[in-house]
Amino acid sequence: MKSVWGGYKVLALFLVLSVATVAVAQEDANEVVKAEMKKLSFIVGHWETLSTVVSSGLEAPGDLSYEFVLGGTYILCRFVGRHPERSVWEAYEMITWDAELGAYAAYAFPSPAGPVRYIGRWTADDTVCFTLEKPDANGRTDRISYTGKSDGTIFQLNEITFGDGEWKPTLRTIYTPKK
Repeated sequence: MKSVWGGYKVLALFLVLSVATVAVAQEDANEVVKAEMKKLSFIVGHWETLSTVVSSGLEAPGDLSYEFVLGGTYILCRFVGRHPERSVWEAYEMITWDAELGAYAAYAFPSPAGPVRYIGRWTADDTVCFTLEKPDANGRTDRISYTGKSDGTIFQLNEITFGDGEWKPTLRTIYTPKK
């Protein structure tokens, strides 16, 4: 009986060490995610937005916030504004760092139809660009670039392509810190 109890102790010790190893590895992975997410700090805040539809020149004001959540491993975006073609423009997004991709993954909820995923990469020191992962049923892909400006504002550019490689601007937005 003594050797069976000794076997349980060894098994228990093995399980404790395994769980501790996994916990340390997860903590290290979270630190990498947090470090990458910190690079997006320039978008964190509460913003007044003014969007201009490129094709028509129509302008639509909005209210937007980005905040770190889940211990700094995600950024939550909430947007509510007027839309040139419908009464309310409401969208939500969760952004995180995906180590396997070596890029940001943004899960956007632009409508009740469900989430879409964008992949985000830095295109310049001050600009990060998120591109829709998969084209829609019509072959359309869109991307959104965010550029931090020295005056504390942000410039957002929305563009689309239909698979021909030509990106066409659809929306320009200026973010101004909300007071």
